[in-house]
Amino acid sequence: MRRLLLGAAVAAALLAACGGEEAPPAVGTPVTSATIRALPGLRFDQRQLTVAAGQAITVVLDNQEQGVPHNFTVWRDRTMQERIAGSDDCTGPCQEAVVVPPLPAGRYYFNCTIHPAEMRGDYIVR
Repeated sequence: MRRLLLGAAVAAALLAACGGEEAPPAVGTPVTSATIRALPGLRFDQRQLTVAAGQAITVVLDNQEQGVPHNFTVWRDRTMQERIAGSDDCTGPCQEAVVVPPLPAGRYYFNCTIHPAEMRGDYIVR
């Protein structure tokens, strides 16, 4: 048992040492509509959305943070140089919908452009 625990600890240390910003594997069934909530503390309730490839996706931003503006924007990648779609800003409590155009399978990026460091995640299309 001790050898098994030691092996697990070594494996965990090696993985941590590799570094990099590896995103978690995509989970969940791809959807054609989703709701993402902006919660108190400048955070989304989800760090990953998994959506269906080749279909327009309606994402509803449900801003539950009283008096704080947020939005939801999808980008080609983390460089945020190519915007794919985005909602209008809304000051909570409020809701804004955005239709993301059909995309091929791949890993994209989303954030709140008002709080980009705190509110971000992976937009997985499969």
